[in-house]
Amino acid sequence: MFLMWIVPLLVIGFAVYAISGNGLVTILKPVVSHTCPHCSQAVQNDWKNCPHCGQAL
Repeated sequence: MFLMWIVPLLVIGFAVYAISGNGLVTILKPVVSHTCPHCSQAVQNDWKNCPHCGQAL
């Protein structure tokens, strides 16, 4: 009985993933605007300090 529901749900899930491409992955990634001048790690525009090294941005 469980397999009656899981197989159609998996097929629908794979179809949605195939149609969307990797767009779902890019939505979940943080927005990176520039890098920290001290450690060169990615930071966002609205951050005041680098979360990696603590340098003021």
